[in-house]
Amino acid sequence: MAAKRPEDIHTQFAAAFNNGDIDKIVSLYEPEAVLVPQPGQVTCGHTAIGYALKQFLALQGSMQIRTLFVIRGSDLALLRGQWKLTGTGHDGMPVEMLGQSVEVARRQSNGEWLLTIDHPFGAD
Repeated sequence: MAAKRPEDIHTQFAAAFNNGDIDKIVSLYEPEAVLVPQPGQVTCGHTAIGYALKQFLALQGSMQIRTLFVIRGSDLALLRGQWKLTGTGHDGMPVEMLGQSVEVARRQSNGEWLLTIDHPFGAD
C-alpha cells in the first residue's frame, strides 16, 4: 500500500519491519534515497539501504514509531518520529534501541510519498 500522506510512512515502516518484509521497507524510499543507519554512516540507494536495514531485521524484534510532527509543503515534508526497537542480539541477550528520527519525504508524480532522507538518530 502506498503512503498517501507523509505520516503514513511511519505506520507502514513499522508494520513492514514487524512482518520482516525488507522489500516493503525499501519500497518506502526513493531509488536514490539516503539513510543514516547509525551515526556517522551514510548509505545511498535501495541496495545499500536494504543491506543496512537487514542488520536491524536480524534482531527479529518489534518496532514502534510515534509520529511527533509533520511539516508539509507542496511536495516535500519534514517528519519527526520517536521509535523503539526491541529484539534479541546475536548473543541471545535482549536488545532495546530508542531514537528520535528526522526524515524528509517527497510526493511522487503518482501522489505517493516516499522517503528521500532518513536519519533515525537525527533528533537525538
